[in-house]
Amino acid sequence: MLKPVATLGYMIATFATGDAADPASGAPPRLSQKDGASMARQDGITLIESLIALLLISVALLGVAGLQLLTLQDARDARWRSDAVSLANSAADLIRTRPENADQFKVEGADETIEACDGGDAAICERMETWLDDITQALPNSLAAIDVQQSDGVERVTITLRWRQQPPEADDPLPACGSEAPSGGCVMLETRL
Repeated sequence: MLKPVATLGYMIATFATGDAADPASGAPPRLSQKDGASMARQDGITLIESLIALLLISVALLGVAGLQLLTLQDARDARWRSDAVSLANSAADLIRTRPENADQFKVEGADETIEACDGGDAAICERMETWLDDITQALPNSLAAIDVQQSDGVERVTITLRWRQQPPEADDPLPACGSEAPSGGCVMLETRL
């Protein structure tokens, strides 16, 4: 019967250190002084590698935190847009309940003057004031306008809601419909009665 001359561990140890181990006793090869010095340097490299890994993980976590912040901002903007569309639709529904008095639903100007409140129908005035209060609660720094135009026997209603997170200033007004706003928006609903 043939005896195995070397085991896999023996071959790896011999290749790595250059020292031959005794295959019969199974003793590992001895490490030379030079090998001990390289092991000590290996400890320092491991520490540096750990610090670099920690730095990379920190940068990745900062990226995830930034992405989470953008996600929260987008969710807030989406909620504002959804609220604006819902409020515009509710105004259109209010006008459809009384199409013969559509002109009294007009809301104009920066002070949001309601046509019905200037000597018109008190019920329409009250409904529109409630609608404007709902807009103020749902949308930051908002401005609403409702315009009623009649052409060729058809009444067209345009409901515009504009808002912005920061208060508008003279050099940075509320966004116009159709333009990009950094933190705000505009919803325009046009319908026929």
